[in-house]
Amino acid sequence: MVMNACWMKDAAAVGSVSKRAGAAGISVVDFLKSMGHGVENHAEKIAKKIESLDELLAVRRMQLKKIEIPCKQRKMIMRYTEKYRQNIWRPKIMESS
Repeated sequence: MVMNACWMKDAAAVGSVSKRAGAAGISVVDFLKSMGHGVENHAEKIAKKIESLDELLAVRRMQLKKIEIPCKQRKMIMRYTEKYRQNIWRPKIMESS
């Protein structure tokens, strides 16, 4: 029962963050490219499978592994999505000139 309560709490947290994320209008590719650490090399591949930022914030490690994302980059994605949820980190959107 405790696991279900924790999962529901996490789902509620993702829901509240996704409202803020949707308002920001950040694409999955921009979000991933702003992380650095080699994640930008896999941004297009991830964006094909994960279409919205809401889905990215709710993604699990095994889903990224099935997409064949290397371990180091999976770890960075999980770390930065958690920082984003906690409002510690925000992606810097690069303007193309």
